[in-house]
Amino acid sequence: MSYVRPMRRVSPRFIVGVFAGLRVAIGVAFMIAPDRMRGSSDRSSGATLMTRSFAVREAVLGVGGLLAVAGRGHSLAAVRTWAGLGALTDIGDLGASLAGAKERGQSVRGPALVATTGLLLELWALAAPSHVSTESQVI
Repeated sequence: MSYVRPMRRVSPRFIVGVFAGLRVAIGVAFMIAPDRMRGSSDRSSGATLMTRSFAVREAVLGVGGLLAVAGRGHSLAAVRTWAGLGALTDIGDLGASLAGAKERGQSVRGPALVATTGLLLELWALAAPSHVSTESQVI
């Protein structure tokens, strides 16, 4: 039960902010070096286009999430909106990871774990009771 107490100090704003920052970083990295980040030697224009489309999606979600958590005057509703959007994309990412494993026999542990972690934490932020302060942080 030692993990439950610290989780009470984590706010939806903190969860959305952390994932928003990660999304911006991932988006920028995939925009700059799509072939390297994809871990593939396939340099086809179609694969690069899809990777860059993913990068744009991540960056836009990240910027939106950061804007939602940036100001103290922002509402819990704005934070929840971006938590919900993040959860939706993580559901899609998890499904794509699992489908890719069946098609190509790839290991999906890493991408599936990242998507599952994001999904669970963003769902928590989305469903956090309204009495949970959006200002609290991990001490």
